[in-house]
Amino acid sequence: MSLLNLSNISIENTAAVRPVDIDNARIQNQILEDRLGNAKLGRFVEDTILRRYLTYIFSFIIFLWLAAVISILYFNHNLLELNLSENVLITLLTTSSVNVIGMMLIILKNLFPQVPNQG
Repeated sequence: MSLLNLSNISIENTAAVRPVDIDNARIQNQILEDRLGNAKLGRFVEDTILRRYLTYIFSFIIFLWLAAVISILYFNHNLLELNLSENVLITLLTTSSVNVIGMMLIILKNLFPQVPNQG
C-alpha cells in the first residue's frame, strides 16, 4: 500500500481566477435571474387571464343549468305538462345542486389557490 506523494503536485499550470471572471459570472447570473423573473411574471399573467375566462365559462354554464332546471320545474305542470314523477324532480334538483356547488368550488379554488406552508 503506497501513500500519495504530495510533494510532486504543482499548481503552476492551473489557470488563475481573475476578478474579471468573477464579475462576468455575476453578470451572467443576474441575466439568468432576470429571465427567470420575466418567465414567472409571464406565466402569472397568462394564468390570470385563463382563470378569468374559466370563471366566465363556468358562470355561464351554471346559469344555463339553473335556467334549464327552473324551466323544467315550471313547465312540469304548466304550459308543457311534462308530468314528471316526484322521483325525477328530486333527482333533478339534487344533481343540479351538487353540480352548482361543485363548479363553484372549482372556480373558487382556482381563483384563490392555497399556498403550501414552507417552514
